[in-house]
Amino acid sequence: MIENSVALDRFELLELRRDDGVQTFHAREISTARPVQVHLFANGSVQDHLALLSRIDHLPDSERRRVIDRGVSEGKPYLVTDRLAGFASLREWLDANSAAPTSVDQQFYALFDSPTPQFHLRPERPEPDDDAHFTAKPLGAMALGIAAALVFLAVVIALIAFRPR
Repeated sequence: MIENSVALDRFELLELRRDDGVQTFHAREISTARPVQVHLFANGSVQDHLALLSRIDHLPDSERRRVIDRGVSEGKPYLVTDRLAGFASLREWLDANSAAPTSVDQQFYALFDSPTPQFHLRPERPEPDDDAHFTAKPLGAMALGIAAALVFLAVVIALIAFRPR
């Protein structure tokens, strides 16, 4: 049995199945005894690992649901999936199921065409009924700021003028 890291403590690593830059382990989720695969990105370049991990966003929904957990453990990224039966490695599974962009331009455009948004938009402000109400707040705030600056300036001048000599 292989010693688990802190971030992966909910999985019991059983057997190293493949090491092609990504170490793939047969494992078991401790709480449910469900068989899983843990993929540790231990060897290889960071760019290769990021390229592989970015391909997960391009998987069809049915395949993306097979990803159980992902994160970083001891400075190395990891991915936990259901058992990927029929595939020799994580790379092979991604190659078969993702439509990964091939050119640099396609990769760049794919950042903006992601099927799952990486951020949430705030709801739009309701349109104000009259424009005077909408512009009154910034003008009032500016007047208050000017008044505060003048008071501060007066206090500084008073401190300089009336200091004991």
